[in-house]
Amino acid sequence: MGIYTRGRSKAINSPRHLTLRHARRSVATSKFNAGLTETHEDPPPLLKPGEEKLNSFWAPGLEAGPAHLIKATQTIKSPNPGENDIKLVSKQTFYVDAPQFSLPEDSVYSTYPPPGYSDDHRILPHVVLSDPHLPWERRGSPKDDKKTPKDERNKVPWLILLTFTEDELKLKPDDLGTGNTFKQTVTLSVKTTVGDVQDLTTKGNVVSPISEILDVVKNDTKETDKIRKSQGEFIFMKPDLFKSVFSNFDNNNERQVPASPDTNKFKYLSHVRNINTAGMAVAGVEEVGVFSVVVGSRSGPLTNKAPATASVHLLSIEGVESMSSFPADDKLVALCSLHSWNYTVMPPGMLNVFDAFTSLGETLDVLRPPEEIIKEIAEPNDELGKRLAARLTDGYSMVKYCTQTGEHTVALFRGPFTPSVVLPNEYLNTCSNSGQNLQILDREVGIMDISYSVAWQVGRTMALGDPNFCGALSRFRTAIHQGAMKEAKIKAVQSAAGGSERFRQKADILANLSQTIKHLERMHLNHQDKHFQLKTPSQKWLGPRLGRKAYPALGFNASKIKDDYLDHAKKVAEDLALSTDGVNIYDETNDPVSEDWKVILAWVMDRMFLAGVPAHYLITDPSHLEHERLKFFYVDPNWVDAMIDGGLSLANHMGEDRDREAIKHIINNYVKHKAEHQLHTPQIPSYGFYLRSDLVTMFPDLKVETLSKAPKKADDKESGDNKVESLSEPPKEAHPKKAPLLRHNIIADGVMLALLDRHPGSDDFKGLLFTQPPHQQRFAVGHSLSDSEIGISLRRQYTVSQEIRETDKHRHDPLQKFTKTRRDRENWFIWSTEPGSQANDVRMLRLPYFAEQQIQILQNMPKQENGEKYFDDIVPNSALLAMQLDDPYYEFAVPFKDKLAGLGPAPTEFRTLNMTRHARVMRLAKHDDDLICRGDETSEPSDSESSPVDTPASSDDSPFFERNEEYSPAAHVLRHNIAPHVRQPHVDDDGSHVSRFHSAISTSGSGGGPSNVPSFNCDIYSPGKDAIHVNKKNLPDDLVFSVLVSGQEYSNEHLIEFDILVKLGPATDKHTKLMESYDGPGPRMLSNLRFNILTAIIEKNGMQYLKLRLLPRNAIGYVVANRMSNEVSFLLCLAKVNIFEKPEVLVMLETEAHYVNRPQVFKDTFTIMVKNDSL
Repeated sequence: MGIYTRGRSKAINSPRHLTLRHARRSVATSKFNAGLTETHEDPPPLLKPGEEKLNSFWAPGLEAGPAHLIKATQTIKSPNPGENDIKLVSKQTFYVDAPQFSLPEDSVYSTYPPPGYSDDHRILPHVVLSDPHLPWERRGSPKDDKKTPKDERNKVPWLILLTFTEDELKLKPDDLGTGNTFKQTVTLSVKTTVGDVQDLTTKGNVVSPISEILDVVKNDTKETDKIRKSQGEFIFMKPDLFKSVFSNFDNNNERQVPASPDTNKFKYLSHVRNINTAGMAVAGVEEVGVFSVVVGSRSGPLTNKAPATASVHLLSIEGVESMSSFPADDKLVALCSLHSWNYTVMPPGMLNVFDAFTSLGETLDVLRPPEEIIKEIAEPNDELGKRLAARLTDGYSMVKYCTQTGEHTVALFRGPFTPSVVLPNEYLNTCSNSGQNLQILDREVGIMDISYSVAWQVGRTMALGDPNFCGALSRFRTAIHQGAMKEAKIKAVQSAAGGSERFRQKADILANLSQTIKHLERMHLNHQDKHFQLKTPSQKWLGPRLGRKAYPALGFNASKIKDDYLDHAKKVAEDLALSTDGVNIYDETNDPVSEDWKVILAWVMDRMFLAGVPAHYLITDPSHLEHERLKFFYVDPNWVDAMIDGGLSLANHMGEDRDREAIKHIINNYVKHKAEHQLHTPQIPSYGFYLRSDLVTMFPDLKVETLSKAPKKADDKESGDNKVESLSEPPKEAHPKKAPLLRHNIIADGVMLALLDRHPGSDDFKGLLFTQPPHQQRFAVGHSLSDSEIGISLRRQYTVSQEIRETDKHRHDPLQKFTKTRRDRENWFIWSTEPGSQANDVRMLRLPYFAEQQIQILQNMPKQENGEKYFDDIVPNSALLAMQLDDPYYEFAVPFKDKLAGLGPAPTEFRTLNMTRHARVMRLAKHDDDLICRGDETSEPSDSESSPVDTPASSDDSPFFERNEEYSPAAHVLRHNIAPHVRQPHVDDDGSHVSRFHSAISTSGSGGGPSNVPSFNCDIYSPGKDAIHVNKKNLPDDLVFSVLVSGQEYSNEHLIEFDILVKLGPATDKHTKLMESYDGPGPRMLSNLRFNILTAIIEKNGMQYLKLRLLPRNAIGYVVANRMSNEVSFLLCLAKVNIFEKPEVLVMLETEAHYVNRPQVFKDTFTIMVKNDSL
């Protein structure tokens, strides 16, 4: 729901928005105070927590309704003397677009009483609107244009709120005329168009201000048609009630009916509230919120002995004051209802807000089954029952459980919220690969506890449902694995080679390059040192080699790699977890080195806040949270650890998941890290509460505060005298050191969840305080109301600062208390139209008398000791009246006594992850890296095996290598005057290579040798057919280009590109060309996504070709042939094939293959069949 913030939105789309916003504000404030920034990047709100500012109205710059005129004047001055200036005038008429007969979605922020709920008859319903300008978007009174300076502080809105009983709005079958079949809704309104209502007015039995609205735009046909077609809901008021609502009453309580309806008194019933939203579940997504409030002027029925239904309507009074007269007694008045709801008016003595808060205080408990259920199980002589009762007391539930082998049994289960403190389990310190090893058997009852196993599965399931997290985790694991393996292999090779000097990296070579240059000048044919004597190419390039058994094992599970891998993985992970400054770690207030780590950290922290966890895992049994209950709980760190471990278990391709251990290592570093410019480590929930009550529905923004001092017991505030001082602490600083609430949400209708990072009884957490929100407080006629009298306690108001206000010792006492009966003169409330009548047909505040009397009494308010006034104002206004009509708000304080706070010692360590040791997987067979022939460290090799030896390339210890028996090397390959690793350039005379195989490129005479290039067997056909098929329509169709690779397993060649060339042109008898042209969407790979397929139109030998290029999909630009799969087929989409005059035609296509170190291009052709199905 949108909240108006005057363009200063601080909303963060995260379940941790409270802590993230607090951390970012701390960083911005610290930088500003340290002089690192010239301006405050995130200034605190002007209103401190607990403060609000009221305005009588917020009018937009332009009103909707009447036409507005823009007049633009431009004067063009001539540079020539004697010529007159040219004056151009342009006019444009326009209308302001604003709601008129219906409201946009989310315009209504909240209503009171909530739909379907009940309250006292003295309560005046009200509606809170998200847009502070909305009540004044349109003109409520044309007289506003002529108001005096005294009236500048008030403005008549176009929206009013009225309460009706069923008999006041219920229509009889023929009330709207014979033949009209309009159906009323549950709130007794009628859904129809404006045009239909206007048609009813022409029949003579209905009047409506719509006629005046249409009269304003009568000269604009387009605007008139737009209004008539508008949909809306309308109520039909009885004429006498309409007169009472839009008339004034004199001091004798007699109705004074003017010549036409008067809307002036409704300017006192709409105002604007600018509030600090700290501690609110819904509005708390922003730091401040600006709302408009429309208060009703009519109360509910006064004489009901049983609950009665009342309908509340937010009505448009646009055009009402322009009506020429009041309707006749036989005509109904149609008014547009923009929002409506029903609530129940309760007779005296029923449950109210005070009773609801009292009931919550009397039933405080922790999150577990009620005592009655536990006592039934714990029988005195039943040891098994006592044990089960103890488990239920600890918050467990009995659930159905199906084992892996299929048996159905029962198990114990508990969610992350526990009634007592649960310390980290020292035995649950190893990561899990399935969650099964996290089950705990209760040996006393023989039932398995599956809590942590379920938590692991929940975390894994939630991670699988988040593709962004899965992708980021996979990439992050790859980065850790590649970096750690590289460092571990280097260390293993250096160890096997006898030190770092025997194995040098590029950086080492570059560092010693200056010494290498000096050694070059010592090289001479007759140098005494044999190391500097020139040698033959074979001696120069064929140096000493290690024996086969001396090669170190470099696999993931090799012992030398395994010993050092984790240290290297942690180091790589730490580097990836840094911020871009390269010094500090990423803490969500700076910029990360790795965007993947940003995603992973956010996901893990969200899980620590239990965000996204299904409700039935948090509340494992409905009996744990009964209706009208406040239940407290601790957060089980082991449950949260298991859930996070399940999520981080994804993307693991190794038996031993050491990368997960490295990821948890940097998560713990973040948890223990106090970020720069902050005063504390990251806040993580450890305590919380559930509130399930109708109060949450009635007040969605029920304010929650943490108290640093134990609250004192307050006296009964039900009297309405408002004498008791607020239990809330004085307004705190705009930015506290730590966020009081870490998570605060309405998770279901009537259910509130709050999480904190402090335990009850700690220095800064002595209690909780629940307060009605300032923008959702109730409005009431007075502290008492009946069908015979009204009791009003006039409150003190102030126009001085808070410091001066607190010097008034009587500031909490009512300024004046009085009671008025319905027969008294100069009454503040009107019961009925006739003064002597016992009817209650009006039930309305007497305005403007109420507001005028309030300001007069406040002017006589006692002064300060220095003679200055506490209140100095002479203009009655809606903001002042709203503070008087505010029903005394209730505060519900929860001091933490031994019953709630002494459930166990609170942990003081950092809330780090405990399951950090990687899980070990027992292999069924010995790994290749451990075999003797690959350098098994279990058997110590001899010196001759482990040290470099001077052996030729043909030594028995050299790796086995054998060319294909049919390989016949060319003469240039056997030249002995060049180094063995240098291939002499050799180009065939004709520049082409001819294959022995039809319709394929063959790279050798026999195919399949280490020096051979692979063979490509190509074909083209229509999908599902054996050839290309065309018909008379010859519509564009897809073509399958089948490219099969063979002989690549023996080839070490590096393929750069493979091309298929298709001749383009019309079909003729002399030249068989497959297509005339191609302008389709292009090709796409079928299954081998390691290649890209691109198209190009080229010219060759004076002819056009469609060139289809198969390119390896990697950064190095080539692919080793022996790593290629057996096919690289692709689909050419929507190709239009030529139609030939023969049933079957053979078409020849060309192919080309390009390789690294192969200057020649390997070319070939293949033939395909095109069949004409129309012949």
